[in-house]
Amino acid sequence: MRELARAQYLSGIVGQSPLKATADNLLRQAQGEYQAGQYFRAKERAKAASLIYEGLRFQEVAPTAPYPVGRGKEARRAYEAPFRAQEAIARAEYEASYYRVNASVVGQLIQEAKRLLAQGNDLARAEAAHRLARAAHHLMKAERGF
Repeated sequence: MRELARAQYLSGIVGQSPLKATADNLLRQAQGEYQAGQYFRAKERAKAASLIYEGLRFQEVAPTAPYPVGRGKEARRAYEAPFRAQEAIARAEYEASYYRVNASVVGQLIQEAKRLLAQGNDLARAEAAHRLARAAHHLMKAERGF
Protein backbone atom coordinates (compact mmCIF):
# COMPACT_ATOMS: atom_id res chain seq x y z
CA MET A 1 0.00 0.00 0.00
CA ARG A 2 1.35 3.38 -1.03
CA GLU A 3 0.56 5.18 2.24
CA LEU A 4 2.45 2.60 4.30
CA ALA A 5 5.48 2.81 2.04
CA ARG A 6 5.47 6.62 2.18
CA ALA A 7 5.19 6.62 5.98
CA GLN A 8 8.05 4.11 6.27
CA TYR A 9 10.24 6.27 4.03
CA LEU A 10 9.46 9.48 5.94
CA SER A 11 10.11 7.71 9.23
CA GLY A 12 13.68 7.10 8.18
CA ILE A 13 14.49 10.74 7.40
CA VAL A 14 12.96 12.47 10.44
CA GLY A 15 14.94 13.04 13.62
CA GLN A 16 13.91 11.80 17.04
CA SER A 17 11.18 13.67 18.95
CA PRO A 18 8.14 12.80 21.08
CA LEU A 19 5.87 13.28 18.07
CA LYS A 20 8.03 10.94 16.00
CA ALA A 21 7.47 8.25 18.62
CA THR A 22 3.73 8.83 18.29
CA ALA A 23 3.97 8.60 14.50
CA ASP A 24 6.08 5.43 14.73
CA ASN A 25 3.42 3.88 16.96
CA LEU A 26 0.70 4.83 14.45
CA LEU A 27 2.77 3.30 11.66
CA ARG A 28 3.13 0.02 13.57
CA GLN A 29 -0.64 -0.04 14.17
CA ALA A 30 -1.27 0.62 10.47
CA GLN A 31 1.01 -2.26 9.50
CA GLY A 32 -0.85 -4.56 11.88
CA GLU A 33 -4.22 -3.45 10.53
CA TYR A 34 -3.04 -3.98 6.97
CA GLN A 35 -1.94 -7.51 7.78
CA ALA A 36 -5.30 -8.12 9.49
CA GLY A 37 -7.15 -7.03 6.34
CA GLN A 38 -8.46 -3.72 7.73
CA TYR A 39 -7.29 -1.77 4.72
CA PHE A 40 -9.23 1.47 5.24
CA ARG A 41 -8.06 1.86 8.82
CA ALA A 42 -4.50 0.99 7.83
CA LYS A 43 -4.55 3.56 5.01
CA GLU A 44 -5.90 6.37 7.19
CA ARG A 45 -3.58 5.60 10.10
CA ALA A 46 -0.57 5.47 7.74
CA LYS A 47 -1.67 8.78 6.19
CA ALA A 48 -1.83 10.31 9.70
CA ALA A 49 1.68 9.04 10.44
CA SER A 50 2.95 10.45 7.13
CA LEU A 51 1.47 13.86 7.90
CA ILE A 52 3.10 13.90 11.33
CA TYR A 53 6.45 13.05 9.74
CA GLU A 54 5.93 15.81 7.16
CA GLY A 55 5.13 18.30 9.92
CA LEU A 56 8.28 17.32 11.77
CA ARG A 57 10.27 17.60 8.56
CA PHE A 58 8.99 21.14 8.03
CA GLN A 59 10.22 22.05 11.49
CA GLU A 60 13.63 20.49 10.85
CA VAL A 61 14.61 21.73 7.41
CA ALA A 62 12.43 24.65 6.38
CA PRO A 63 13.91 28.09 6.92
CA THR A 64 12.37 30.05 9.74
CA ALA A 65 12.66 33.39 7.96
CA PRO A 66 9.66 35.69 7.80
CA TYR A 67 7.23 35.42 4.92
CA PRO A 68 8.61 36.01 1.43
CA VAL A 69 8.16 39.52 0.15
CA GLY A 70 6.70 40.17 -3.26
CA ARG A 71 3.73 39.19 -5.31
CA GLY A 72 4.70 35.78 -6.59
CA LYS A 73 3.14 32.41 -6.02
CA GLU A 74 5.44 31.68 -3.09
CA ALA A 75 4.50 34.90 -1.30
CA ARG A 76 0.81 34.11 -1.69
CA ARG A 77 1.28 30.59 -0.37
CA ALA A 78 3.20 31.92 2.62
CA TYR A 79 0.53 34.51 3.31
CA GLU A 80 -2.27 31.91 3.19
CA ALA A 81 -0.45 29.23 5.21
CA PRO A 82 -1.60 30.36 8.69
CA PHE A 83 -5.19 30.60 7.49
CA ARG A 84 -5.07 27.09 6.04
CA ALA A 85 -3.64 25.85 9.33
CA GLN A 86 -6.33 27.62 11.39
CA GLU A 87 -9.02 26.16 9.16
CA ALA A 88 -7.61 22.63 9.50
CA ILE A 89 -7.34 23.00 13.29
CA ALA A 90 -10.91 24.25 13.57
CA ARG A 91 -12.18 21.41 11.39
CA ALA A 92 -10.33 18.82 13.48
CA GLU A 93 -11.71 20.31 16.72
CA TYR A 94 -15.27 20.42 15.42
CA GLU A 95 -15.03 16.89 14.07
CA ALA A 96 -13.58 15.59 17.34
CA SER A 97 -16.42 17.12 19.32
CA TYR A 98 -19.11 16.05 16.84
CA TYR A 99 -18.00 12.43 16.75
CA ARG A 100 -17.05 12.49 20.46
CA VAL A 101 -13.52 11.30 19.78
CA ASN A 102 -11.70 10.53 23.02
CA ALA A 103 -8.37 9.44 21.55
CA SER A 104 -5.57 11.21 23.38
CA VAL A 105 -3.38 11.28 20.27
CA VAL A 106 -5.99 13.36 18.42
CA GLY A 107 -6.05 15.91 21.23
CA GLN A 108 -2.26 15.92 21.38
CA LEU A 109 -1.98 16.62 17.64
CA ILE A 110 -4.52 19.44 17.78
CA GLN A 111 -2.79 21.06 20.76
CA GLU A 112 0.63 20.78 19.12
CA ALA A 113 -0.75 22.36 15.94
CA LYS A 114 -2.17 25.25 17.96
CA ARG A 115 1.12 25.69 19.80
CA LEU A 116 3.09 25.80 16.56
CA LEU A 117 0.74 28.33 15.03
CA ALA A 118 0.92 30.55 18.11
CA GLN A 119 4.74 30.54 18.12
CA GLY A 120 5.28 32.86 15.21
CA ASN A 121 4.73 33.94 11.67
CA ASP A 122 6.78 31.73 9.44
CA LEU A 123 5.85 29.38 6.67
CA ALA A 124 7.49 26.32 8.24
CA ARG A 125 5.50 26.48 11.48
CA ALA A 126 2.24 27.20 9.67
CA GLU A 127 2.74 24.27 7.28
CA ALA A 128 3.73 21.99 10.16
CA ALA A 129 0.60 23.01 12.09
CA HIS A 130 -1.51 22.36 9.00
CA ARG A 131 -0.01 18.88 8.60
CA LEU A 132 -0.58 17.99 12.27
CA ALA A 133 -4.23 19.10 12.13
CA ARG A 134 -4.76 17.03 8.98
CA ALA A 135 -3.10 14.08 10.72
CA ALA A 136 -5.65 14.40 13.54
CA HIS A 137 -8.42 14.36 10.93
CA HIS A 138 -7.10 11.18 9.27
CA LEU A 139 -6.64 9.53 12.65
CA MET A 140 -10.29 10.23 13.50
CA LYS A 141 -11.32 8.71 10.16
CA ALA A 142 -9.32 5.59 11.03
CA GLU A 143 -10.91 5.37 14.49
CA ARG A 144 -14.50 5.68 13.28
CA GLY A 145 -14.03 3.61 10.12
CA PHE A 146 -15.38 6.09 7.55
